[in-house]
Amino acid sequence: MLLFFTLISLLAAPMQRPTDVVKWSAEKPEPASTDRRTILVKVTADIQPGWKLYAIQQPEGGPKALAFATADGAPFRVSTGHIIAPKAKVLKQDENFAVDTHYYETRAAFTVPVAVDRAITAGTHEIPLEVTFQACGNELCLRPFTQSLPVKVSIEK
Repeated sequence: MLLFFTLISLLAAPMQRPTDVVKWSAEKPEPASTDRRTILVKVTADIQPGWKLYAIQQPEGGPKALAFATADGAPFRVSTGHIIAPKAKVLKQDENFAVDTHYYETRAAFTVPVAVDRAITAGTHEIPLEVTFQACGNELCLRPFTQSLPVKVSIEK
C-alpha cells in the first residue's frame, strides 16, 4: 500500500520543464544600419533557486555547454567567439558529471553579437535567436533544451 501511495505522489508531482527553471529574455537592440553589420543583443537568464545553469565553457564529459545560435537559413549569424558572458562559478567534481563544471545561479546576463547578412534590406526584422542550455538542481538534472528567443530589430539605411 505504501508503494502505491509513493507511486501516485510521484506521478502527481509536476514535472520540471527547462523553461520553468530558466526564464530567458532579450532586450530589443539598438537599430542597426545597412553599413553596421553587427547587432549586440542583451540576453538574460533568470534561474530558479536551487538550480544551476551550465555555462558556455565546459570540460569534456561535462554538461551540455550553453550555446547561442540563429535558426538555419536566417539572414543573421551569432558570432560565437565574441559573446560577452559573466564569470561562471566552478563546482569541483560536480556529482552529476564527475568533472569540474562551470555554472551560473540566480541570474546571468550575456551580450550576444549577431552578424547581419549583407543582402538584408532596411526595415523591421526578427532575429530567430536560439539558446541551448542545460540546468541541474539538487536532485534532478534536466536534459539539454533549445529555446527559441525571437528578437525584433530595426535595420536602417
